[in-house]
Amino acid sequence: MTLEERITRLEDIEAIRYLQAKYQRCLDIRDFDGLAECFADDVVSAYGNGKMAYHGKEAVIEFLCGVMTLDMPSTHLIHGGEIDILDSTHATAKWYLEDYLVHQKYQMKLHGAAVYQIEYLKDNDIWLISSIGYERCYEYLEFRGLLNIFTLRKKTFLNRVKNADPASLGRFGQLFQHKTLKKK
Repeated sequence: MTLEERITRLEDIEAIRYLQAKYQRCLDIRDFDGLAECFADDVVSAYGNGKMAYHGKEAVIEFLCGVMTLDMPSTHLIHGGEIDILDSTHATAKWYLEDYLVHQKYQMKLHGAAVYQIEYLKDNDIWLISSIGYERCYEYLEFRGLLNIFTLRKKTFLNRVKNADPASLGRFGQLFQHKTLKKK
């Protein structure tokens, strides 16, 4: 790889980091026009382990406008960023998400963690999100005046590993599965 190619790769990685930070910020401050600027026209979403799947910028933004209401302040923090530049116009990344939501209408708080899986497309020298989704690690729900609920949803990747065919796992995945099943 030439020096110029390495510099271009680093510039692309930094542009993707900036794009992802803009996405998170626009989501939390309810800047839906700014959020739309983050997406390719034919973006595909798979939020909430794929339960909230939409195709096209308009459909994704309409969905987000409906769920990210003003009576539900939120914080979506991303960490890490395992960005892979596949070629000059395609990249993928995994981001660790930590989110806090306060739903005033239902007097409920949510604190959770998930792993975003995102695909990016470079169009006219601008990186855009072409596919976005996440898998939950956990959710902690707290209802004012009611009991607290800690849940490991059935479709989290932790449960998928726990219930996987051992042959499909690596050595450490098998060790995790064995130790997890042994406790039952």
